Amino acid sequence: MALAAITSVTFARPSNTTAYTAGDVIGAADTGTPANAGSAIHVLTGVTQADRFVMLQEAQLLMFRSDVPSGMAGFRLHFYDAVPEAILDNAAFNLVAADRTRWRGSVDLPTPTDLGDTIASQWTYCGLLLPVASGTTSLFVQLQALGAWTPTSGTTHMIRARFVEAGM
Repeated sequence: MALAAITSVTFARPSNTTAYTAGDVIGAADTGTPANAGSAIHVLTGVTQADRFVMLQEAQLLMFRSDVPSGMAGFRLHFYDAVPEAILDNAAFNLVAADRTRWRGSVDLPTPTDLGDTIASQWTYCGLLLPVASGTTSLFVQLQALGAWTPTSGTTHMIRARFVEAGM
């Protein structure tokens, strides 16, 4: 029987309204996870036991705001099996040489839908097979904007993912 996990990371982006351009990553304020001010590396904990494979079944992005900003398009979630090189909020995504073996793929989320007090985007049945490294139960993600838009200062974001363990 395959084990299933739903895990999430919630963070507030930095307290500014600096516009994102297509390709920029979205980071956390110094009160987010991880605690590095502006870091755009987010951790999904409790994915499965160490040294296993999981299949991503669903990925969601929720933003705690009441409107979809002009210019906002979809998003790309990049998955890593180990902590990638440091990258800060609003920097252009770059799969640097040191991260090539850590990067395990990405999924694209569509433009968010306005759900009242929350905007949300999801992709169901992604099917992306991901290894969880020995010694950890976590995967690491970077959230990349695919369109140019101006954020609201300190907006809270939640990345949520549903996995099933894959017998390999």
